[in-house]
Amino acid sequence: MRLPDCRKGLLAVAFVPFFAILLAPIASAQTAASVRAAAADFRAQAQNLTPSERSRTNSLEQAAQQAAQAGRFGDSLRAYAHATAVLRKAQWTSAIELASAIELRIDHVLLEPGKPVVLSLTARFPAESTGAKLLASVFLTPEGQPGEREIVPTWSIELARLPFVMRFAIPGATPGNYALEVRLAPADSSVPPIVHDWFLKAIPVHIENLSQPAARLRERLARTPALTGPAPNHDAALATAQYVLEFYQRVDRGEYGLRRFSQYSFTEQFASANAILDDLEAGRDPFAAKHGDFRRAYRSRVDQTLQPYRLFVPDAYDGSRAFPLVVALHGGGGDENDFFDSYREAPLKPEAQRLGFLVVCPRGRGPKSGYRGAGEQDVFDVLAEVRRAYRIDPRRIYLMGHSMGAYATWRLAAAHPDLFAAIGPIAGGGDPAGMIKLRDVPQYVVHGVLDVTVPVSQSRAMAAAARKAGAKVVYVELPNAGHYDAAIGQFGPMLDFFSKQARK
Repeated sequence: MRLPDCRKGLLAVAFVPFFAILLAPIASAQTAASVRAAAADFRAQAQNLTPSERSRTNSLEQAAQQAAQAGRFGDSLRAYAHATAVLRKAQWTSAIELASAIELRIDHVLLEPGKPVVLSLTARFPAESTGAKLLASVFLTPEGQPGEREIVPTWSIELARLPFVMRFAIPGATPGNYALEVRLAPADSSVPPIVHDWFLKAIPVHIENLSQPAARLRERLARTPALTGPAPNHDAALATAQYVLEFYQRVDRGEYGLRRFSQYSFTEQFASANAILDDLEAGRDPFAAKHGDFRRAYRSRVDQTLQPYRLFVPDAYDGSRAFPLVVALHGGGGDENDFFDSYREAPLKPEAQRLGFLVVCPRGRGPKSGYRGAGEQDVFDVLAEVRRAYRIDPRRIYLMGHSMGAYATWRLAAAHPDLFAAIGPIAGGGDPAGMIKLRDVPQYVVHGVLDVTVPVSQSRAMAAAARKAGAKVVYVELPNAGHYDAAIGQFGPMLDFFSKQARK
């Protein structure tokens, strides 16, 4: 098979069957999950179709559903792509079919200048137009800045040449986030604007020299577990250092989206992990005098995995007396960083600093776990971790959450009504019948009237049930707020409310 020409030493290998084998396990195969995603995407785009427009896509959607039921997932994906082209009023040409079938994969996403990367173009479904050809080139584009560069020159793609795998070196670049883009174009025409997104395949990548500091940390961690010195919180501190390396490896494998961690500095976290190991080797507690916001991790009793959490310790904390603690549960699709890095219009940490609250944010297992199963155990395991490491007032432990975290706040508090001094659900809901268990737990409830994700009626019903059960309730309904902005400006009043509540 003919390979694209090397140019400026960037392109080393263009077609490597061996690498195709390596990439196969992470390639998006014709699976039921990919069909479900395609079906959901099609329905979202088809919501505003007129009846006559909808009739033109019905037969294709039915064919997609029948193919999926028969296990012919590739045929189902092709039918959904064809239906999407119809609703976009784009002619279903061989070029459009091939572009919609192509998927971009990469062997790792933390790249280094001068180091190789393996990129593959695979087919999500078998195209019917076997003679289709596209032109392709690879670009590197900095996130949010001008300055794109072509790093692999144009070559021709045919269906018969898929999967197409190439290996090339990353050029020198300023450390930061980039998009590695494969830009496709029909060989004999222009790209129809309405389906431009099908002809642009992009993967977020990060470019920085990280492999050497990661290797050094790996070597230190291999030696450190043997330490059994007198350092307090040895196991918890070691878990935190170990998670830094594990997180780096998981991000590199593409298990987390890079854009979500734009504020995460691996260089700083490697330095933090090494500082932890320095303290452990010297017999010191790495967190004894630490204040402010920092990342922690622990090893789960459920499955022995490392699980992260974020912790805020106010400047006033000195260990001489017991302090109040807020457990904050993030929403669906979020993680332990949300309450610390989001809500910038009215952040949580300054309010906790003002009132002298510790705040801990566990990660809910899975983006939409609902804090059930192992996710529920994580909440209480993280709470136990903080109580072991800090002097926490058992009469002043509070639980709050937003969206999915609000649902979990009501549910977990009802399961443990003797643990929390007050709760603060924002934009959530639950079972009003269970509110009798929370009759002795004060509640600060917030919801926006314009919320289209969780109807405001959910919080209205819960607040009414709580009052009927005899609970103390402050219900804040915001007439001009939606799902996200219901939380804006409410952390201060909520923590003020918490500061007046204590368990008997």
